[in-house]
Amino acid sequence: METRGELAKAWLLRGLQQASLEEIERLPTARVARELPELIGEIARAAGEDGDGPSSRHVDWAKRLAELSGREGALDVQLIRDVAALQSVMIMALHRQLRSLEPVATLRAVERLTDIFSSMQADAVEEVLRHRSRELEWLGSTDELTGLHNARHLQQSLHQLVGVQRRYGHPFALLLIDIDGLKRINDAYGSAAGDRALVDVATALGESVRSVDTPVRMSDDEFCVLLPNQTATRARRLAERIGEAIEGVHGPGGQALAVAVGVVSCPQHASEVDELLELADSAMYRAKAAGERVAVGPEEADE
Repeated sequence: METRGELAKAWLLRGLQQASLEEIERLPTARVARELPELIGEIARAAGEDGDGPSSRHVDWAKRLAELSGREGALDVQLIRDVAALQSVMIMALHRQLRSLEPVATLRAVERLTDIFSSMQADAVEEVLRHRSRELEWLGSTDELTGLHNARHLQQSLHQLVGVQRRYGHPFALLLIDIDGLKRINDAYGSAAGDRALVDVATALGESVRSVDTPVRMSDDEFCVLLPNQTATRARRLAERIGEAIEGVHGPGGQALAVAVGVVSCPQHASEVDELLELADSAMYRAKAAGERVAVGPEEADE
């Protein structure tokens, strides 16, 4: 049987044949040289055991192989190819030793090795699917440019908070934020400058809220924040702070932004999702028309 070091070298060369220059540069070669032979040794020893090895070992092997392949913390389709490449290298090594080993024992080891790698690939595929599922779920609820949640996530969170309020009585507040000046930046300096301004606004917004709050990008120049366990009075103070932070963002020519925020709370102003959004929208436009930063609730309540 070849030494584990020679097997590791053969696997590494096989993997490099499929890797790009960028992937090769990221490859942790010192760690591969140190840990891959031992990993191959573990797999080889398990191949000679009777019975089925525990699936937890297969998951561990697959994850360690992913780390040695320069993909720390993430399993992807390339990992499945790496598992297959390692399987091929080890079976070829066994095949070269058929003349010097007892054939029945060698074939049994090959079958066992194949079973182990099939299980590793199945576990790797399952991890890939779980990772992709989480990734798609994140993309479906996130604004790609700013990294904030999107309108779809807002609807889901609003319905959840309304349900919690009805069951446990916990209030929550909703801020609807209109930002004036982003379109002028986009028109004067191009979409790239407009995108940078949007990202700066999202950053200022994220830094102004609590960790339990949910900032959302609704549209090009409209944002929203969900505030659990907040009344309208306390939410108004936060709205002032958010408005001040966003107004501190300037465009490439020093253009200032203007902010109008509509504040509503549940159950004080409404207990239905659509009504809360409509009231927040009305309050926001009322603040904008009056040249003020913040307006709260229905007009009669504000008065």
